[in-house]
Amino acid sequence: MVMRVQVDLICIGSELLTGLVENTNAGYISRRLWSCGIPVREQRVVPDSIPHIAGTLRESLRCSEVAICIGGLGPTDDDLTREAVSELLERPLCLDREWLLHLEQIFAHRGRPMPPANRKQALVIAGSRLVNNPRGTAPGAIIPAGEQRWIILLPGPPAEMVPMFEEEILPFLEARCAKAKWRTKLVRTAGCGESELEDRIKKTVLPDGLSLSYVASGGEVLLQLKSCGEAASELLERAAARLRGDLGQYIYGEGEETLAGAVAALFTERRLTLALAESCSGGLLADRLTDIPGSSHFFKGSLVAYSNEAKQELLGIEAGLLEREGAVSEAVALSMARSARKKFNASMGAAITGIAGPESDLSGKPVGLVFIAAAGPSGERCRRLKLPGSRRAVKERAVQALLTMLWRMMHAEEQ
Repeated sequence: MVMRVQVDLICIGSELLTGLVENTNAGYISRRLWSCGIPVREQRVVPDSIPHIAGTLRESLRCSEVAICIGGLGPTDDDLTREAVSELLERPLCLDREWLLHLEQIFAHRGRPMPPANRKQALVIAGSRLVNNPRGTAPGAIIPAGEQRWIILLPGPPAEMVPMFEEEILPFLEARCAKAKWRTKLVRTAGCGESELEDRIKKTVLPDGLSLSYVASGGEVLLQLKSCGEAASELLERAAARLRGDLGQYIYGEGEETLAGAVAALFTERRLTLALAESCSGGLLADRLTDIPGSSHFFKGSLVAYSNEAKQELLGIEAGLLEREGAVSEAVALSMARSARKKFNASMGAAITGIAGPESDLSGKPVGLVFIAAAGPSGERCRRLKLPGSRRAVKERAVQALLTMLWRMMHAEEQ
């Protein structure tokens, strides 16, 4: 049946309300639904409580066709999502013997007996469709909840939730959407501020029949393109192509791509290697790059040379240069990048040095002063930055700025 679909997201878990666990699932699912033209009416976070879960679901199903519940499907006594839905719909929980066997096989493979508590994960609500979870012990479920209404249950761990959502839930929802639904495309940019980017885009002639909005996020500006109708997909691609033609030096990707991923792809495609020397960022850039599968193909390694002594001993920075220019300086940043390149025998070396705060160092230089540098076969670059925000914000913005520099240097080599 093709229909209008609007979604409510209900994230379940007292740990989300206390801040012990960051709620990344809601953002991920909302972005993916938005990209497919499926609106999210509301996001809510509720504790591990049957009355809270059931009451929130009751309200959601009055307003939206689909309520997606994330979390509360574990084996412990405070995992109560199944029980809450069972109570709301007045349907019993039934033992799924196939999933129980699957659970027993999982624990047998681990070389230990299944704890009795895990048996509850084989309980499913009568009339539901079980959603397989090959990466965990909690299955998901798609549950009819009235005329043109569904409740969807997904586990909380993102490593389990994301593939289940992509492989099972999103196709289920898309199949029930009206044909004339909204289509969207997300174009990702870096290295240009929101207002400047808007001025540049005003000079670009975009096709009629679409809307464009801007979202500044984490040192990037996301361009949200939206259109409706049978030709919406073609219209969005034409608009994205025109933006790439006029703003190619700023657009690094689309959809769920990341700047670190785009940099990694460029190095890998060209069979080039990268080495890092990090000071104030404390290895944060190395962490971003090694999060990418296959990063070993291009990333040689990183030296976290935080103190002046480490800069001298690990990177060979001259003591006289540190004394004369200071650790946070263009000369030292370039020297760190050159040294990283040489020590790791990499195609390119890159470096970050700065003052993240909340107080200055003995030099008296301002908090937020950062130098980023890169040295490669086509030359060297160094930028002086004055970054606002907390200690963590300075570190993250410095990493983003260096990724942008690397991405633009790689593109410049193409021309």
